[in-house]
Amino acid sequence: MPDVSKRLGKGIFGTASTTVYTVPASTTTFLKALTICNKTATDATVTLLLAGTEVIYQHKIKANDTITIPFLDQILNAGETITGLAGTASALTYYISGREVS
Repeated sequence: MPDVSKRLGKGIFGTASTTVYTVPASTTTFLKALTICNKTATDATVTLLLAGTEVIYQHKIKANDTITIPFLDQILNAGETITGLAGTASALTYYISGREVS
């Protein structure tokens, strides 16, 4: 049963809900942390869904600020997704880490 720590995704949130990670077949993923950086001079909001459920909803991230959210081993099963969106185009970058166990 391989246990692999890895980056699950990185990029820029758009203003439309976009899948940033899908759990591979026959795999369980444990989320470790999410870092979000607002690289603009204005506040921006972020929404994040795990397996279709909002876990962060229109949370405001201040201008030029970075937050890290520990997920404390939230679990996603095979085929489930992480999706996200920002309230402002090209404002928020993200980095998601976790473990895949198959």
